[in-house]
Amino acid sequence: MSNKVDSLDVVIIGGGVAGLTTAALLARSGKTVTLFEQSSREIGGRARTTHIDGFYFNQGPHALCITAEGDSVLKEIGINYTGGISAGKTYLIRNGKKHEVSGDYGSWLSLGKSDESFQGTDGSQFFNSPTQIDFSQLEGVTVQEWLDKNIHDSNRAEIIKTILNLNTYANDPDIQSIGSALHQVYMGSRVGYMYLDNGWQTLVDGLLTVAKNSNARIVMANKATKIKRTDSSEWIVLLSDKTQVSAKIVVIAAGPKEAYNLFDDQERPEILTNAAKEAKPIRMVCLDVALSNLPDKDVTFALGVDRPLYFSVHSAHAKLAPDGGALIHVSKYLGTSIEPKPREDQPELEEFLELLQPGWRQVLVKKRPLPNMVVSNAIVTAATGGLAGRPDVKIADNLYIVGDWVGKEGLLSSASFASAKRAAQLILNE
Repeated sequence: MSNKVDSLDVVIIGGGVAGLTTAALLARSGKTVTLFEQSSREIGGRARTTHIDGFYFNQGPHALCITAEGDSVLKEIGINYTGGISAGKTYLIRNGKKHEVSGDYGSWLSLGKSDESFQGTDGSQFFNSPTQIDFSQLEGVTVQEWLDKNIHDSNRAEIIKTILNLNTYANDPDIQSIGSALHQVYMGSRVGYMYLDNGWQTLVDGLLTVAKNSNARIVMANKATKIKRTDSSEWIVLLSDKTQVSAKIVVIAAGPKEAYNLFDDQERPEILTNAAKEAKPIRMVCLDVALSNLPDKDVTFALGVDRPLYFSVHSAHAKLAPDGGALIHVSKYLGTSIEPKPREDQPELEEFLELLQPGWRQVLVKKRPLPNMVVSNAIVTAATGGLAGRPDVKIADNLYIVGDWVGKEGLLSSASFASAKRAAQLILNE
């Protein structure tokens, strides 16, 4: 028999960016908040940063898109962060050869056939004047369908896929919504991506401090295992330590499958059933590398065109390494249906690193492979209507979901911040 605890005001399940942001917004507005995090030692989910020998290792490559969804929420809460916008030379790698291009995406297409212009208005409009595109009209169109209709040069289509991989972390042209992807490219090129000083732990620590200073209660090492409705229209949350709490409001800050598993079949909101069935996580194979120095200081950013590979020296733009050192992320974008193959993937990443930084092994301090990194809980698909098809934050009376798979705004962390903001507003208004 579980021991029942006194009724709580708001219970938040999950201590990632979305959960911590929701906790901070509600607590500083006067709500009594209790957040349960399953980890016994770390909080922050995929935004955690590990500090090793003066190097700040994010969980794979992390860059903050300075959009309204994220930046305005962080400023409202009072989270200060610094860093650098990725700049400098870009190299596109095809057939094992480096091709230097400028930062303007339009110029990247010079690797295609220079004597051919874009076919179709959508393709040409996007790279010449993206503000003229109604992205919402393209939400139900896949990347591949859009390319087949508008881009008739295979080399250019390959480069556009590379641009989309970079901005969305996804590598699924047959299912990904081109509307949401192009909007992300537009937002990223307009506002830029920032590498954060001391890693994303800066945001985690800031959100945690605001929440605690506003009297939010953070409970570690206690996983929510089940949610049930009571006769009084409150919620009962069962916990891994065999206790249970009663809550007026519950916010689930977890992935769709985790949210699905919190309910018995007869009590589960239908929207969670659909979300768990449709969700296809975006994943990467990552290799995080710390070097005592950078062998080739001229090469700090590169992308594979004929292979979905990424290379960036994040420490070239942010404080992530000791003086003279370098923190590098090398990654491979996986399709949602492609299983990682560590014995093949890691040597491929090391080979790519050798091409760009010859002799890196001689100055190696630490390398950390992440063979199956979940970047986002669900790719935005054309089949579900793009962003418009994602579930809203409120899924039942006094029951909310937040995260990178929720709401009509933003991708990746921007979606986490935006859904947290919307959930907090609805709860405070009610």
